[in-house]
Amino acid sequence: MAESIDPRQRPRFWLIHCGGWLGYGLVSALGALPYRNAFPVLMYFLGTTAMAFLASPIILAISYRLAVAKASWPRTFAVVIACAYPMGILCSTTGAALETVFGHPPAASSQWYSILFVGFANAFSPTLMLAAWAALYRGAWHWQEAQQRERQWLLAETLAREAELKALRYQITPHFLFNTLNGVSTLVGEGETTAARRMIALLADFLRSTLEPTRQGDVSMAKELTQVQQYIEIEQIRLGWRLAATVQCDADVLDTPVPHLLLQPLVENAIRHGIAPFVEGGSLSLAVTGAGDAVRIAIRNRAGGMPGKRLQGGGLGLANTRARLAARYGEDYRFAADVAEGGWDTVIDIPRHAAVSAQA
Repeated sequence: MAESIDPRQRPRFWLIHCGGWLGYGLVSALGALPYRNAFPVLMYFLGTTAMAFLASPIILAISYRLAVAKASWPRTFAVVIACAYPMGILCSTTGAALETVFGHPPAASSQWYSILFVGFANAFSPTLMLAAWAALYRGAWHWQEAQQRERQWLLAETLAREAELKALRYQITPHFLFNTLNGVSTLVGEGETTAARRMIALLADFLRSTLEPTRQGDVSMAKELTQVQQYIEIEQIRLGWRLAATVQCDADVLDTPVPHLLLQPLVENAIRHGIAPFVEGGSLSLAVTGAGDAVRIAIRNRAGGMPGKRLQGGGLGLANTRARLAARYGEDYRFAADVAEGGWDTVIDIPRHAAVSAQA
């Protein structure tokens, strides 16, 4: 991974690199202006800066190797200083040589001695600049490495959630399909061919919309309610007058993204466990309302003629719903399913604006 995140591979890095050294050279050149004979001093600063610029890729390569090796900061500091100081001497000596050439050189016997003396004496400034540049590079390397790790973690988390949502969705679809086919078989056996054909047509429409590709399993609330109403109509064909259902939704939340097939298993549980087993049938209400940045989904079923009975049920539908909400919203949701007298009360609170837009 280290090879792929080397900041030197980015063109923007070299623009900053060249711009930084150019700025350092200009500031150094301004330091020559107070001198009476400024030109030789100017050549000293320009020569030192030019040599430091040429030496900087070497110190960056050393810093890169230390970063790849995960060297500690004390070891990195020691190695960088040990390498930067000889380079600083070379840079300062180069500047002193240019100053001598363009200025007034001393006697021939002491010319090179003076140049070397100036090189050693003035090596601190270029050494400091090279070490500082190496430290900035190491910081950029660590920042870019952290960014890449965060992107990889987010990608892995997204893929894991997508896989979990798909697995849960593949559990729901066959569960509903088998129940509906059993209903069709019952109608055919009772001679209700018209109702059976209508149920088959509704089942085909439901499965067609179910198998449409969606982004991370999200659809709009409007589409989710359309599929729920298709399912309710299928059950009304099977149960007849024994099922009274109402579906209400605020207009301003119809475009809210929700996980695909989130509500169908809850409605299915409410009908199968809370209404179908009883001769008197019962009622089902589904209400979707918006309040601020949240959307509340309330599902309520009651068994007719048995107001005091506490019904049991839930199972796979509730477990899948809780798991899908956790996978999709993390901790930013509320799910409550409580047994009430004569039925169930299920409440879901989700954000109005989810991170992934729905496909209507």
